[in-house]
Amino acid sequence: MEKYTTGMRWLWALAALLGLGWPADAQFSLEQTLSRMPPVFGRPQHYQRQGQESIYEIARRFGVSASAIHNANEGDLRAGDELLLIPTQHIAPAAAWEAAALLRDLEAPGSVVVVVNLAERNLYVYRDGRPIACYPVAIGRRGWETPTGDFTIINKRKNPTWFPPKWAIEEKPVPPGPKNPLGDRWMGLSAPGYGIHATNAPATIGRYLSHGCIRMYPEHAHELYEMVLVGTPVKIVYKTLVFGYRPDQGTVYLARHPDPYGLEEPTLEAARESLREWGLAEVMDEEAAAAALDKPRGVPVPVVGSSVKVAVDGKRLDFALAPIPRGGDWLVPVEPLAWALGARVEIGPKGNYVLLERGPSRLLLSPGDREAVVNGQMVTLPAAPQLAAGSPVVPAAAVSRALGASVGFDSASETVLIWDGARARPSLGVSRPIPERDEGRVSPLPPRP
Repeated sequence: MEKYTTGMRWLWALAALLGLGWPADAQFSLEQTLSRMPPVFGRPQHYQRQGQESIYEIARRFGVSASAIHNANEGDLRAGDELLLIPTQHIAPAAAWEAAALLRDLEAPGSVVVVVNLAERNLYVYRDGRPIACYPVAIGRRGWETPTGDFTIINKRKNPTWFPPKWAIEEKPVPPGPKNPLGDRWMGLSAPGYGIHATNAPATIGRYLSHGCIRMYPEHAHELYEMVLVGTPVKIVYKTLVFGYRPDQGTVYLARHPDPYGLEEPTLEAARESLREWGLAEVMDEEAAAAALDKPRGVPVPVVGSSVKVAVDGKRLDFALAPIPRGGDWLVPVEPLAWALGARVEIGPKGNYVLLERGPSRLLLSPGDREAVVNGQMVTLPAAPQLAAGSPVVPAAAVSRALGASVGFDSASETVLIWDGARARPSLGVSRPIPERDEGRVSPLPPRP
């Protein structure tokens, strides 16, 4: 089998170097796939707690729940004077296309969709497919679980009267006022007996204490009441493990939420399988994912991509997927890198090979294989290229050097600096060279100027 694989590799090399390569298919699936992932929105905030200041009061001030603050800061907050992480960055549980499909399938009026993640105990409002608000909620306790599924809002009431069901202690209807558990706003669901409403017990928000209804802080219920119509879709899901994409960073995030109903226990393998559906399993940072899964903090953690940037001749490159640290190098989408270097790039069917040409330099790569062919000689790369959603990502430093460029790293700005050996080196602060690796084989790296 090894001889066959090696023979095929050299066949690809010979075909490519003779100009007989297979026709390249345009690879646009990376951008398309990432754009279809649930979005990450909002920004995390920090707050310096003053002594024994109430966590509930802090939470309500920031529009989150006390339990979310406890989870984000890993529990015991009895000491006081902590610098608190306020979990105001969220991974919305549905993508734009899912929200749009719900509107279409239910022939709903308006452009607003409500999505509730019971495990997270947050309610999201989408407008035109994008999340615009996130509100903490209380949900049903064990034995009175809030149902999942697709519903609609069938009625709305200000200052509703509560008619006690059979399980209630009260026997007579409760009129509007401070004793009414529905608060002053009610939005009834097509699931009989269930609704979204304000509450006269706001300290319960973020917990699972209701008999199945979804409770909100009164001020949030007022806002939601004005945004929804009768007929607005409401999708209720239960996801302890959520992935989302932040396009302004080019990064995929993972968050683990608690499991109040004991239905899911997220594992690293489950996370890997979820990313495999998006074609991103091979580029997941397993250490970061394992750390995110260690405790149900509900805090989004980057698991694909990084804060590292790439600049060619002083100009920063924009990637749909940010550089991925791997083997002392950084995997980046091949096409933007090649174009910035003035190289021709050819991608094989389903990304099974990548051919790069720049002047006299030719480089042939195969995703998943650290062996590459540079100018007819086999070399070993510091990191194997991979496929991300069907599009090749390649080690930026190794590929750039193989194509005749020089590479350094600016620690202050976390930037990989790439420049043509014949040109002046760009100045972006103090830069250090990235050391070349000695694999005991022919080096793909040209002499440095």
